[in-house]
Amino acid sequence: MRVALYGESAFAYYLVAGDAPSAVAPPSVLDKSCYPTQATLDYVSELMPYLTRPVHCLVPKWERCTLDDVHLHGSSYPYRSGSFLRIDHGVIVSCPELCFLQLAQSLDLLPLIQAGCFLCGTFGLDPSVPSGLMGRTPLTSPRRIGAYLERCPGHDGLARAREALRFVCAEAASPPEVFMRLVLGLPARLGGFGLSGSVMNRRIKPSKRAKALAGRESLVPDLYLPDCKLDIEFDSNAEHLTARQATLDATKRMALESDGLKVITVTTSQLASASAMRHVAQEAHARRGTRLRLRCKNFALRQKRLYQLRWSMDDYLDEGWVAAQRSCCRSSALNAEVF
Repeated sequence: MRVALYGESAFAYYLVAGDAPSAVAPPSVLDKSCYPTQATLDYVSELMPYLTRPVHCLVPKWERCTLDDVHLHGSSYPYRSGSFLRIDHGVIVSCPELCFLQLAQSLDLLPLIQAGCFLCGTFGLDPSVPSGLMGRTPLTSPRRIGAYLERCPGHDGLARAREALRFVCAEAASPPEVFMRLVLGLPARLGGFGLSGSVMNRRIKPSKRAKALAGRESLVPDLYLPDCKLDIEFDSNAEHLTARQATLDATKRMALESDGLKVITVTTSQLASASAMRHVAQEAHARRGTRLRLRCKNFALRQKRLYQLRWSMDDYLDEGWVAAQRSCCRSSALNAEVF
């Protein structure tokens, strides 16, 4: 017997996975053996204690299931090679691109865009460390998702997935960076300030003077608008309190400004305030030589919906597991202070 993780459960796996599995399972693996039993669900619970219940599983054809901890999704779609990856013996998962397409069948547009940014980001969730994050290679990219969608004509959720993909950003390094990009970059009809054309964490080559100031060969602006040489930096309360980090931030800013870039810093409290972010957007538009125009009915309501998104994706993970991991992290920190 085997289990094929689908949609929300596949996404939960990718949230905490260090990297995507390298072993590709053939589409033929989705056969009658994928109907889960209690034994297979118990095995999955032991292997992945962070999965919420019910576990979402893909099967060839929907059938009524008497198990309480599983939600079956039937599909006879002719999946292409590479659509499924092997996690462990008897456990497979939809590839990140298919996971995004499956999420499009259940999520509204805004949370789907956010989920896509997480899949394309350079971080995963790790509640056992103080920052709550781990660095990793992006699981996929907007280009790869788009190419996969082109190979899935007629698949459920395709139209919404394509619409959301237009606004998915690559290379975000944290959940707040994703949210900052959404607030500033989404069009007014989706609650954003329409600051299009930005790229995230794209390495740029500084001048000799800037290199000397920064003490490094390259610089990585958080949110960069190349057309007007504007860098918007997110100043995380959790990550920017040490003297060393403060020094690195200051030298990075001086180096960027010495090369003619304007740098705007956004704090956690500013990001949590729609009115504060409006001022940031106005300053960015002024740098670009444009004006902030929100030509959209009920913009306040649309922005309220955007701000209802949680920055993190902890809701996709088991609450007890997250709490236990954070408790271990606090205990380790206390022990470190004692010794």
